[in-house]
Amino acid sequence: MLKLKLIAVLFFALAGFGLQGAEIPAGQLPAINDFAIVDNAGEQYIAATGQGLYHSVDRGSSWRAHKTGFGLPATMVETTPGGAVYAFVVTLGLLELDPATNQWLQINNRFGGQVLQQLSSTTRNPSRLVARNHFGKLIVSENRGKDWQKLRGPYQARTEDEKRGQRTYVEKCQSCHGVDGVGETFTRQALTDKDYIMAPALDESAHAWHHTDEQLAQTIIEGSPRTARMPAGRNSGISAADAQDLVAYIKSLWTQRELDCQGPKHMECM
Repeated sequence: MLKLKLIAVLFFALAGFGLQGAEIPAGQLPAINDFAIVDNAGEQYIAATGQGLYHSVDRGSSWRAHKTGFGLPATMVETTPGGAVYAFVVTLGLLELDPATNQWLQINNRFGGQVLQQLSSTTRNPSRLVARNHFGKLIVSENRGKDWQKLRGPYQARTEDEKRGQRTYVEKCQSCHGVDGVGETFTRQALTDKDYIMAPALDESAHAWHHTDEQLAQTIIEGSPRTARMPAGRNSGISAADAQDLVAYIKSLWTQRELDCQGPKHMECM
């Protein structure tokens, strides 16, 4: 559903909403998803809109689109107590505003299927950022947004089959399904091509837990009939035992709720 909404927004944006960089009056500003005021070299308003980041230096009377991510949905812009300014633009990921140049710098674009909608920090520890994604989950960075993990802490394999599965996942699956199963990161192709099937998240945020262990192992071994992007694992050396280890690793990414609701029971937990 999120992808369909983003496709609709991006199609409208790429169709054109005035010229990039052209100044527009407040009445023509696209719908705002988030908003911040920055006090650097004068008061500056920043709006995160469905068509990118817009800036105003006259208290919102007129606006100019920022060239970074123009036409791409911007879902968040936040000013931290320490004065740092962050924004999230779909396909570009987390950006930080350089106060010296007033340019946006890319910090991280490995969020997979997550889209950030809120971010916060403190003056006591400005390197620690806490963000809310569109799934309603909190994720944390301890190094100013360069790396992220779930609030419950970094992933730790507990059993031998999980450890083997993690190694196989990193080697065979991570390039598509993302670090710790967060899914494929949005690209322009993913947003504009309605037939493009993204590699889904395998953690609790998507639908992997709707399937039984047997169904998951079968897809790993035989591939997906829906897309050639999910080839048969047997053709790349994944054995039945490897598939079982991968399932163990995937399930270790879930919370107790998904473990209890796995398979046909998932409809009772929706």
